[in-house]
Amino acid sequence: MLPYSVSKSDLNVEAPTLSDPAAVLERRIQRERAARKEAERLLTEKSVELYEALQLGARDRHKLELALWAGNESIWDWDAEHQIYELQGFPEDAANATRSWGNTGQVIRRVHPDDQETLRTNWHLLLSDSINTLDIVVRYRPPSCPTRIQSREDAIALAQSPHPDSHKNNQSIDNPESWCWLHCRGRVVEHDKEGFPSRITGTVRDVTNHHHMQESFRLMARAFSSTLDAMLIIDHHGSIIEANQAFYSLFRLTEGSVGQRSLNDFICADEVADRSPAAQGNQTFRSTMHADFMPALPLEVSLSHFQPDDARYHYSIVTLRDMSERKRADCALQHMTQHDSLTNLANRGTLNEVVTSMLQQVTTQQPLRVMFLDLDGFKAVNDEFGHIAADVLLVTQAHRMQRLAPADGLVSRWGGDEFVIAWWPPVNQPDSLPTAIMDAIREPIDLGGSSIRLSASIGIAETCQPGTDAAELIRHADTAMFEAKVQGKNRIQAYTDGLGQQTSHRASLMSELAQAIEQDQLTFYVQPKFNTERRIIGGEMLARWHSATSGNISPAVFIPLIEQGGLNASFAEAVLRHGCQYAAAVTAINPELHIAINLSGWQLLDSHLADKLVIQCQQAGVNPSRVELEITESVFMQPESDPAAIMHRLRSLGFRLAIDDFGTGYSSLSYLRDLPLDTVKIDRSFIIDADANDRALKILKAIIQMSHDLDMHIVAEGVETVEQWQLLKNLNVELYQGFLFGRPMPFEDFLQALHADMANH
Repeated sequence: MLPYSVSKSDLNVEAPTLSDPAAVLERRIQRERAARKEAERLLTEKSVELYEALQLGARDRHKLELALWAGNESIWDWDAEHQIYELQGFPEDAANATRSWGNTGQVIRRVHPDDQETLRTNWHLLLSDSINTLDIVVRYRPPSCPTRIQSREDAIALAQSPHPDSHKNNQSIDNPESWCWLHCRGRVVEHDKEGFPSRITGTVRDVTNHHHMQESFRLMARAFSSTLDAMLIIDHHGSIIEANQAFYSLFRLTEGSVGQRSLNDFICADEVADRSPAAQGNQTFRSTMHADFMPALPLEVSLSHFQPDDARYHYSIVTLRDMSERKRADCALQHMTQHDSLTNLANRGTLNEVVTSMLQQVTTQQPLRVMFLDLDGFKAVNDEFGHIAADVLLVTQAHRMQRLAPADGLVSRWGGDEFVIAWWPPVNQPDSLPTAIMDAIREPIDLGGSSIRLSASIGIAETCQPGTDAAELIRHADTAMFEAKVQGKNRIQAYTDGLGQQTSHRASLMSELAQAIEQDQLTFYVQPKFNTERRIIGGEMLARWHSATSGNISPAVFIPLIEQGGLNASFAEAVLRHGCQYAAAVTAINPELHIAINLSGWQLLDSHLADKLVIQCQQAGVNPSRVELEITESVFMQPESDPAAIMHRLRSLGFRLAIDDFGTGYSSLSYLRDLPLDTVKIDRSFIIDADANDRALKILKAIIQMSHDLDMHIVAEGVETVEQWQLLKNLNVELYQGFLFGRPMPFEDFLQALHADMANH
């Protein structure tokens, strides 16, 4: 047998001998070619297998990256060799993908100070192999200008830089919006030869929105629990799901005792008709508490409907407000707007309404009469005995008039010591009412052991013409009363068209007054204002006139003469000039002080008032903020009056605005709400018997609380006793005027008092 096999093809050639070197070489080459072809075949097969494996790994890696990207997570990695962190966002080719680097110190510096210790502690435990995993939430502030990293060498160089965050971050630590909340998780994946962690990797996720949402939920839950209004959450059947503490307190129930009870179990069902959550929109309605819950209080019920995103049914938030105190306050304030607080008689506004209504019913057979009454000598009583005694006198006389007036008539207080009575005189019979009123006024009154007798000057006007203007009829009665004063007081005067003497006297006074204004002969006193520490904080300027022929004339007399005589402009110019000069003088002593100027209705209706005031302030060299303009409520009752625009302009220029004698006849909540007022001056009549009269005290508290709620300063006028002052302080009144602190005084005396006050404090 041959040592190798021979194919048929080989038989056709001459077989080489063993001694032929060329043949041996040829066979070797053929074997190497065959081996190379086999190796190439095997390499190709292995390459295909490797390529398929790599493709499968790439697909799996891409899926992982997409999953991390969808979950808003990034991968971070740390190795012990270089002490740097790599943060990898996914997908890499996304426009907002980032790669950040930094060492441990840099990372910790970007963590909120309150969270740094937590991060350090957990990281040290991880490096010491005390724990295997990291799972913490920290506040983190990324660099405002991240450096672009191209390579690992760039990252190492940046990490080793002494000032890697060379850019300035101007965001405040205390600003919560400058921080993002990160949830960091990690695990040790490699250890060195000594068994210490050499590589740590994990994920990080921005949970800022989730944190803010949780914080909002906590705040809403806290608000629901702590609000003073009773609140419920009810389902679409009206069953109570949740109730706050205020609800249990309102219905005097043990917390958690409502169970699955219905809203109808607590408020009257007939007033809750069709109030289901399915109803459209939010609703507010009035209801009452079930009689089972005593006392049965009036309630204001508000329903706000909502449907959670993942809920099938609607729900409602129900707010229940106890309206009993508000109703009492509304009634008290309503009464206050219609009545004089001191005498409880109808005020001027009510008088105008009632007389207007009565005038529509007059006939030639049934006329209407109006009596205008002024107490003679009242000012002397006020000066000698003080405001408290004077108020007692006014109340007594008011009761006498009300006792004598017919049931279908009206007794009102016009203001000060003036009263107006409207009544239907008897038909075909003598009218004894004016004489009876006069006799009753003359009856003595005991004031502190002194017997006081007063008289009255009474003017009467009558009309039988339907539709007569109420203001005109009252003015005629006032004219007749003035004539009674001129004729010697203590008498009754009927109005006639020929009151010559009265007209002459009034004309004489007007002429003298015009001359006094022109020659700057009016004097201006100042009554100081004090704070709770009895320090002077300013003063109110008051006009005074001493007639050469008639002596001291009350402002109640000469102010109407100014209006009737067309002296408004010149008088207003004098008031504004002196007021600004006084303000400049007092601010030179103390720049925090101010001077208040009284403005009448006709002044406030002057469209040039603001310009005039600015000019006077400039000439006097005083800031407008040191001038306070006091406005009486009467201006708002004039039909042609619309002072809001002027008041807003005055306020925009810096002037302070105050409403004077609040509640004496024209008070309206809308004035306080809509007008740019800084100060409310409470009329002294409100505090006279507040310490002894519960009703008066409630009204006073309502005014004070309302003013505080509107961020207005409160000044109490006419404070004359320490007891009144202490009561007002306890009610959080901060500013005071009255004889207890200081009477109106010449301006020079006021400056001396101011210097003394500065020296003592």
